[in-house]
Amino acid sequence: MKKTIGFVGVGTMGKPMVFNLMKAGYQLVVYDINPKPLEELKQGGASVAKSGAEAASKADVVITMLPKSEHVEAAVLGENGVIKGVKPGTIVIDMSTIDPSVAKRIAGILDSQGVKMLDAPVTGGETGAQAATLTIMVGGDEDAYKQCLDIFNAMGKNIFYCGPSGNGDIVKVINNLFGGIHAMSTAEALALGVKAGVDFKVLYDVISVGTGVTNFMKNYCPIKAFKGDFEPGFMAELMHKDLGLAVTLAKEKDVPLLMGALTYQMFTRIMAEGLGKKDFSITVKTFEDLLNIKMKL
Repeated sequence: MKKTIGFVGVGTMGKPMVFNLMKAGYQLVVYDINPKPLEELKQGGASVAKSGAEAASKADVVITMLPKSEHVEAAVLGENGVIKGVKPGTIVIDMSTIDPSVAKRIAGILDSQGVKMLDAPVTGGETGAQAATLTIMVGGDEDAYKQCLDIFNAMGKNIFYCGPSGNGDIVKVINNLFGGIHAMSTAEALALGVKAGVDFKVLYDVISVGTGVTNFMKNYCPIKAFKGDFEPGFMAELMHKDLGLAVTLAKEKDVPLLMGALTYQMFTRIMAEGLGKKDFSITVKTFEDLLNIKMKL
């Protein structure tokens, strides 16, 4: 029989991931502080728990998918958290993007109770979660990773074992550091070209086959920013959070983070302007507004 999975955090990403796990034949016990997705998942065949502890008590594997480090700490270690119900031998998989040092600390606490933890953040967004094509970066005990490979394959297309505890989160932080820098540098460079008098489509077509192209510009913006659509998507406030994790990691490791730190401050400005709930490609609109131009396909 396939493992029973407890799933804590069934929001934008978690809910479609749960549906894909059920589609693969797993029994799901789900919990979230928001009752709305729980009802939908119950109708789809999942059991609903009243707490993270209850979900964990009924599961062989527990998955958490939450926005920030503090949410994962509360969900796992807090009152009525996963740690209160989890049994020795269970594997906990945190698929959030959190501070690697926090992931290591939680893993150590769980390990002392005979529970292995994997940090397994994802990239691919809501679309990837729905289509089960997520890229998943896994850190932690390699044997535990191998035991959960079928679970990962039910949710993602590209699964990578990244090494010891915390390494999955480190790889994800680096990935999103690139993403944030690309979002800002793409908007800045294209805005300069348009302001200097080049037709935007001509600029886009040339750069798309040139050395300046990024995935953000070629594949993401045409379905979002270049259509004037700034509804998430991946929210700017989450990119700001991930860039903050990169700044913290760089400080811990004594690595100068010049472009990364500047990009973090630029996203801090976006937050201060009240645009945190918009898609992170809002960088395009900030330059449009600043220079009174349009970057539309």
